[in-house]
Amino acid sequence: MGSEEEPRRVRMTPGARRVLEAAERLFYEHGIHAVGVDLIAAEAGVTKKTLYDRFGSKEQIVVEYLAGRDERWRALLAGR
Repeated sequence: MGSEEEPRRVRMTPGARRVLEAAERLFYEHGIHAVGVDLIAAEAGVTKKTLYDRFGSKEQIVVEYLAGRDERWRALLAGR
């Protein structure tokens, strides 16, 4: 069996948290593929530079979004 590598995670600064919260809302409402970084940055009230400084790419925002959902579901299922 191959070992699965854990995805790289981002340190959550206040700006990164705003980006992720906006992305979570937008991804849920419109779908991941329909939402671009321009809209995420505008909704979060940050510049695209801040978004890219914190996450590096939309792909990393998606990784954080999915990892957060996974953590919340696992906690819910574990009864925490």
